[in-house]
Amino acid sequence: MPSTTPSAEDPLFRKISSELTADRRLASLVGRLEVHRRLAEDRSALNQADGRLLWFLSDGRPRTLREIADGLNLEQSTVNRQVNAALSAGHLRRFAEQGRSARLIEPTEEGLAVYEAASARALGAYADGLAALGEESEKFLELLERFVGVYGEAVRE
Repeated sequence: MPSTTPSAEDPLFRKISSELTADRRLASLVGRLEVHRRLAEDRSALNQADGRLLWFLSDGRPRTLREIADGLNLEQSTVNRQVNAALSAGHLRRFAEQGRSARLIEPTEEGLAVYEAASARALGAYADGLAALGEESEKFLELLERFVGVYGEAVRE
C-alpha cells in the first residue's frame, strides 16, 4: 500500500477531481482520508483494538469483560482476545474485587501514558488540518457533522 496519495496541488489530481461528479469526488476524498488514517494507525504506538479498549477504560472505571463487550458493541470472544493481547502488552491489568465473581479490567499507568501520547499525535494531525482551514474550520465542522448524520441515516435504511 502506498504511503502517500496525490495532493490537491498535484495537477493530475486537480484534473481528475474536476472531471468527477460530486458524489464520486467525495468518495475519492473519503478514500484518500482512509489511506491517511491507516498510515497514522500504522505509525501509532497502539493498534486499533488497544486504542479502543484504552479509550473506553480511560474514564477510570474498571469493567468486566461483559461490560466492555456491551459498551463497545463487540462479541465477548473478540473482547476476550483483545483484552488478553492488551494484558500481554502491559496496557491493561486484571484484578479481583471482593464481592464480585467476575474479574475487572483497567488500564495500567503505562497503558494510559501510551494512549495519551497516541491520542495527542492523532489529535495534532486533526488540529493541523483544521488550522489549514483558518476561519473556515468551524463551518467545515458544522457541514461535516450534518453530512455524517445524513450519510449515517442513508446507510441504515
